[in-house]
Amino acid sequence: MVLATYNRRQSLPRAIASVLAQDADFELIVVDDASTDDTRSYLASLADPRIRVLGSERNVGPSAARNLGIEAARADVIAFLDSDDTYRPRRLTASLAALGDPSIVCVLSSSLTYTREKPREARIPDVRLAAPAFEWALTCDLFPVETSGMTVRRAAVLAVGGFCSGLRLSEDRELLIRLSRQGGVQLLSELLWEKSWSDDGLSNDWSEHGFGFLKYVAERPEYTTRFRGLGSYFAVKVLVRDLRARALRAFWRDLRAFFALGLIDPNPVRLLRNHRRVGHYRRAQRSPQALAALTGPPDAWR
Repeated sequence: MVLATYNRRQSLPRAIASVLAQDADFELIVVDDASTDDTRSYLASLADPRIRVLGSERNVGPSAARNLGIEAARADVIAFLDSDDTYRPRRLTASLAALGDPSIVCVLSSSLTYTREKPREARIPDVRLAAPAFEWALTCDLFPVETSGMTVRRAAVLAVGGFCSGLRLSEDRELLIRLSRQGGVQLLSELLWEKSWSDDGLSNDWSEHGFGFLKYVAERPEYTTRFRGLGSYFAVKVLVRDLRARALRAFWRDLRAFFALGLIDPNPVRLLRNHRRVGHYRRAQRSPQALAALTGPPDAWR
């Protein structure tokens, strides 16, 4: 398994301990992405033979750091863990069991997610999706995707080029969209890992979400072509987050950029109608029964 870390000396021991407690055979590859705290000295003190430490000479970001671990891995299956998250018991064994089906290239598991207020269960249903349905569900964002819940076949990840090194947000979903062309996915409702809250986490910097979405769309241009309605829906969600966070400068910056890409319809009635249509569709498709019946984009969306 691969754990990329940058300046997470305080949470890193807890993350590593949760891996070492797993009841499975594994090699843990820790990639230190040029940390400037005492992460390096801590990692040098670890003597467990199951741990292999790699270091990057300069900070390359989480995607490129994970790719270093993927390339160095010797196992056929790779699980990931962010250095501020932890595994629960059975995280590895349950995922490995699901990969017994050779048509499955990825397993996604549910989490207990901590927020500032209280923990909540982020469950996904026990559903198996074939490749076309997997890709469409990811494109529509029908279930949460987090790197710490991903277990994948190494050969398939290498075949699609690994994580996009230019992305720091949504890089996990973007990888899986490409990976979905290699096979299907098994979703697991069991809570197999825990997502911790950190104020300085990338996903909590709301002012950067607009930039992150633009970079994601640059890698997935179908949001501005075939599935422009989806692109518009997600662009509006970013703008709403800007307003809720009172990030007015980010709001106007993102609005201009989205408008330039054609993601924001100048006609507010059409914009609202599209948002309601896509929102209704996504809510209707999230049930276990609807997901299990999913085959790909509806004819009207193709």
